[in-house]
Amino acid sequence: MVLSLGLNMKKILILSSRIPYPLIGGDRIRIYNTGKILSSQYKVDLVCISEGKVRKGYVEKLKEIFHKVILFSYPHLRFKWNAFKGIFLNEPLQVHYYYFLEVQNWIDKNFRSYDLIFAHHIRTAKYIEHIDRLKVVDLVDAISMNYLKAVKKANGLWRLIYRIENRRVLPYEIKTINCFDRSFIISDVDRNYLIEHGAKPERISAIPGAVKDEVVKRASQVREKDQIAFLGKMNYAPNEDAVTYFARKVFPMLRRSNHRLRFVIIGAHPTKAVLDLGKIEGIVVTGFMKNPYPVFEASKVVVAPMRFGAGIQNKILEAMALRKPVVTTSLGAEGIKGKDGEHFLVADEAEEMTEKILSLLEDREKRESVGKKARALIEKEYTWDTIGEKFLTEIGQII
Repeated sequence: MVLSLGLNMKKILILSSRIPYPLIGGDRIRIYNTGKILSSQYKVDLVCISEGKVRKGYVEKLKEIFHKVILFSYPHLRFKWNAFKGIFLNEPLQVHYYYFLEVQNWIDKNFRSYDLIFAHHIRTAKYIEHIDRLKVVDLVDAISMNYLKAVKKANGLWRLIYRIENRRVLPYEIKTINCFDRSFIISDVDRNYLIEHGAKPERISAIPGAVKDEVVKRASQVREKDQIAFLGKMNYAPNEDAVTYFARKVFPMLRRSNHRLRFVIIGAHPTKAVLDLGKIEGIVVTGFMKNPYPVFEASKVVVAPMRFGAGIQNKILEAMALRKPVVTTSLGAEGIKGKDGEHFLVADEAEEMTEKILSLLEDREKRESVGKKARALIEKEYTWDTIGEKFLTEIGQII
């Protein structure tokens, strides 16, 4: 990418509902790299909202790629109060959760300084839906499709939240797409779903997620163990459900075939339900790991038994980049440009998943073949160099 220089460099403002550092989770990775890509040709400022205090070092890291970083930090209770007030209104709870008048006032005062405003997620779209400027939104996933599936699987408070959001999110997504100059979504599956429900096709483009450069460039020398791994934020309901399902339905069958087998659950903020899985023999819950990739590399198989959720799963792409064979569900594989049995293995029932994992555990050549083809697919479709060119082309056409 060629850096544009000169006094006439166009200015872009990115709005984020969270601080995109450290690079934990697909959303932070996407915001950070989008900013990095756009900064190669534009002057890019970042406005981000933080739930709780932020380490000074995080802001300094962001200033390495953004021209300015404007941070609004609020205590947890302010967010929860916003969501409570949103119960009595019509917009999605998550939109209200991240809506603060101080942020709105700053944007209303400063938006004319920018040639384009880039909202990340529908959570920040409300701040700019009324302004007279070129504006785009990265929806990331079709959240409404996620909630449609989630309401059948979730329990407790999450079930109630999904019921409320299920009625509100889809109309809001469609309204946002149709009033913004361009919208981005992570897969054609999500894009087609939104078009079927009223989104204008010319207003929405599919730009997939990508794997961090540090993962793509890793040179592993780690020896494999009798081990299976899962990676993800463990206070995210679809991830909690996935590991609970796997630990209680699939792993016991695998252990009967190999009593030495371990299942390692990696990820920040494990809930009590996830921590309780660590009491099962052979299961390890690590919590946050600064560098989880050696554990991934030591695992013979990576699993992503997703039963609800939306968009392309970053955890799957990272495992594929590390040449690890992935066993996932139809939902987990949805939107990835790969073939079942060639780039990953798909199984939707516990018995079938057990059978496919065992076939990989017992056949080193098969593991290496799937892993090699998975890596080739990542290099072709899912690096930030590839995705970056798509973003720059889209933004260039608009601005």
